[in-house]
Amino acid sequence: MATIDVDALRGYLRDYYGTAMMGGLWPAAADLGEVDALDGYELCELAEALGVDLRQFVVGDREGS
Repeated sequence: MATIDVDALRGYLRDYYGTAMMGGLWPAAADLGEVDALDGYELCELAEALGVDLRQFVVGDREGS
């Protein structure tokens, strides 16, 4: 199982929602606030639901390879 850099993922999602909000999609402001409240597991679930490829945030795996 891979380890995800949750801080990098959280930053990515902040940019994602922040860009949408600044582009005129004001409901994204609520989602932007939610990003900070989610734990790592929930953050990964949200990212997957949005179609984000979590492989770009992998920092290692349990086997150490």
